[in-house]
Amino acid sequence: MNCPNCNGANVQISFVEQGTRTASHGTGLGGNMNNTARTMTALGTLGMSNLVWKKSRGTHKTKTKNVKTALCQDCGKDWKMK
Repeated sequence: MNCPNCNGANVQISFVEQGTRTASHGTGLGGNMNNTARTMTALGTLGMSNLVWKKSRGTHKTKTKNVKTALCQDCGKDWKMK
């Protein structure tokens, strides 16, 4: 592979992180019932049960998009590869 700028053959290929996307999913019926029961118990114990019993928050999944790039070691030009 040659550089399109200087036509040099000293090219390094690497993956660069372009961006991330996070998808959130709700707590569902079981999580909502858990949060309701937690609230009722907290009212009866003046909030002391919240020190032990944590709130249901749902799930989060993160996907990362990587792009293949090339970098010329001679002139410093970088470009995206297909």
